[in-house]
Amino acid sequence: MVKQISVFLENKPGRLAELMRILEESGIKVKAMGIAETGTYGVVRMVVDKHEEALKMLRDVNMAANEVPVLAISLDDGLYKASKALGEAGVNIEYAYTASNAVIVKVDDEARAKKALEAVGVRVLEHV
Repeated sequence: MVKQISVFLENKPGRLAELMRILEESGIKVKAMGIAETGTYGVVRMVVDKHEEALKMLRDVNMAANEVPVLAISLDDGLYKASKALGEAGVNIEYAYTASNAVIVKVDDEARAKKALEAVGVRVLEHV
């Protein structure tokens, strides 16, 4: 299972750079990232190489950060095949974004999603 960190930032110039500075200075690498704008705030969703360290550090500097489990679906196995399997299993994809080798998806039923993907030969990765 892959854990995602979501960080809530003011939607203004320089806030993303500050987040990236904190991570970079700590030697934490961003493996996948997506940003959603919600008016005056944005949500940065990311998968990093040192998850626990990053989460603690962000909270220590008073950034609103939380974690959720997500699936990393191999891009090599085909997005149509994966999305079709999830749809046929009744699994809703709440959001998705890409990494270099995977699509990160938040689903409403992780166990059912994994079972549906495995049944059609789509790999769920443990790391991005």
